[in-house]
Amino acid sequence: MSTVNERITLLVTFHVKADHKEALKNALISDRYGALSEPGNISMSLYEHSDKPDILYLFERWDSRKSLDEHFTKKYAEDVFALNKTALIKPMEILYLHDIAPLPKNEIKAPFSTDTPVDLVVIFKVKDGMQDTFLKQFEKSIAHSRPEAGNIQFFLHTVPGDDKTYVLYERWRSQEAIDFHFAQPYTVELFDMFKSALEQPIEAYLNFITEIK
Repeated sequence: MSTVNERITLLVTFHVKADHKEALKNALISDRYGALSEPGNISMSLYEHSDKPDILYLFERWDSRKSLDEHFTKKYAEDVFALNKTALIKPMEILYLHDIAPLPKNEIKAPFSTDTPVDLVVIFKVKDGMQDTFLKQFEKSIAHSRPEAGNIQFFLHTVPGDDKTYVLYERWRSQEAIDFHFAQPYTVELFDMFKSALEQPIEAYLNFITEIK
């Protein structure tokens, strides 16, 4: 049986040409629906950057490398790869991620039908020598953020082979929920840490995203 430690998590970024966006988006929607029917898939979500409409993201989790490799052989996945040859401004960017605090599949929450989710992905660049400080503060933030009533998901990832890059994925039930989160003491402490630990101001790394279904 697969464990959370064997999971494969990916963030895939597509910089798409305007006249190819609809075709690629439709192919990615088909890829997502197909993936969700596969036994080895844990989750797959498709997003558009809220301020940069030429950027699309896939955030996906698989129970093993074998399951991901099997997914790549499916026609709906092959259709995405085929479109990438003509539809993109530059090659797609794939980040393989390691979740520092994974949850079992049955504990990964989803939005309620009454929610108006707010989603963001943050790709941090941390100053050399500040990694331990960064991780220690985030461990505290994860422990406090996940139990918030308005939180859906809160996952921090390392990037194997790149000890200066970290990826945060958050989902909140509403704008009010994320505003409440930002006002909490542990979040204020986190943002204070960012001032000394990050290579650039936090605003350079924030990406608010909108789910495509």
